[in-house]
Amino acid sequence: MALFQDLRENTNSRIPVESGVSNAKLNVFAKEFIMSSPSPLQASKSTGSILNAVEDSTKNAKSILHHMHKGSNQISHGHSPRAVQWMDEKLYLNNDNSKTVNSSANSLLAHRDLKRSKSTGSTIHSLAMSVNSFPQAQELALFDGHPAENAVKNACIDPAMCTCEEIIELPRQILEKALDDRAHAQSYATITMTIIEKECSGTFLESLLNICQFTCEKKKSQKSGEQGPKYQSFMAYLNELYSQMKPKQSQLKLFTGSSPTHTVLSLLVQVCQAVLSQKSLSSRPEVECLFFTVTTVGRDLELEDPRLLDALMWAVRDAFLAPGTSQPNKHTLLQLIELKAAKWHLPASTIMYYKNNAHI
Repeated sequence: MALFQDLRENTNSRIPVESGVSNAKLNVFAKEFIMSSPSPLQASKSTGSILNAVEDSTKNAKSILHHMHKGSNQISHGHSPRAVQWMDEKLYLNNDNSKTVNSSANSLLAHRDLKRSKSTGSTIHSLAMSVNSFPQAQELALFDGHPAENAVKNACIDPAMCTCEEIIELPRQILEKALDDRAHAQSYATITMTIIEKECSGTFLESLLNICQFTCEKKKSQKSGEQGPKYQSFMAYLNELYSQMKPKQSQLKLFTGSSPTHTVLSLLVQVCQAVLSQKSLSSRPEVECLFFTVTTVGRDLELEDPRLLDALMWAVRDAFLAPGTSQPNKHTLLQLIELKAAKWHLPASTIMYYKNNAHI
């Protein structure tokens, strides 16, 4: 009671008196209502544990860096009083450039020590020899005992050793041998390509294209019974000749400016159309040779002359629908049509289907 009485007296003593009238009100500025000092905020246990963990990890990292830097100073600087050693920018750039030069020199030395294996070297050498080299002995042996034996061998060594008449006559003699021997079409094409590369005047190449065009027109006028197996031999020879001329087509130009490679490709299409236009397409070897030829040159035809390819595929469709075409040949022609529609790449399942049903 005494405490409350004292509080009341202190309060009443601090209340101002206005107009002589005492008005009893609560004094909010009394010392009992004023806090001496704000109490500090307390963090929760979870927040405090996280902050403590971060602080401890920071301290540990600083201590580790301090020990590492101290050890590095003892090793490199010794009695240096400074804790951090700043490097001059020019010196840093010079050191960086020297490292780059040293690494480049080391890489050059490492490449210099590399050696090609014998197997790889021999393979590359044999491929190079087979592409642009003198024909092998077994290839030239195909003309042993032939009237043009000496002329062929001399032309393969140096066409200047042959007369102009021999150069003009050689393509006809080589083509006649190729028409009689389909198994060695690649060898005859290699001999032909060797003479083309070494004969600078272009006489041999022009005579070859003329005799091939004449042979194609002659076979179109022949009856189907007179053609025999020579059609497929002609196709095989032209196909091999085109395959060897294509990598070197930039070096082969006629005086007329036309491309010999494209001329051979056009002749191939004409021969294929002549085969497909037969009333009775029953020769299995001819159709198989045609399928292989179109598969080989189809992509090139599509890129270089799409109209020529369209004409060829129309002939394939007509032969497929013709009543005189045998069932196995229709099966092969259908595969060729599907191959063209699939952008010259059939899936494995389709290939196996046609292979298993080839003789149906």
